[in-house]
Amino acid sequence: MTAPAPWEARRSRVAALVAVRDAALEETVTAWTRFARGQGWSRADVEGFWEGLTEDVVRRYARAAPGPAGPVADVRRDALATMAALRARILDRLGPRGDPA
Repeated sequence: MTAPAPWEARRSRVAALVAVRDAALEETVTAWTRFARGQGWSRADVEGFWEGLTEDVVRRYARAAPGPAGPVADVRRDALATMAALRARILDRLGPRGDPA
């Protein structure tokens, strides 16, 4: 039996990492949705809170490395994209009317 080709090994590793990331995101969405419902938050409450979190992330990255260039900008962009995806999934689970129940 031969060892997998380097490409197949890398592809398998990436697939495993993506699965771990997706599981972590799903766990985060579930926890935030449970929290929002437990607090009786509406979609508007979640939107306002998430807006504040996003502003905080932007400020922290701006302080860490001013300017749009370099790897910090890539990390910042990825963090904001992840936050946007989480927000959308949480709001989706809260339902179209935003009822906390």
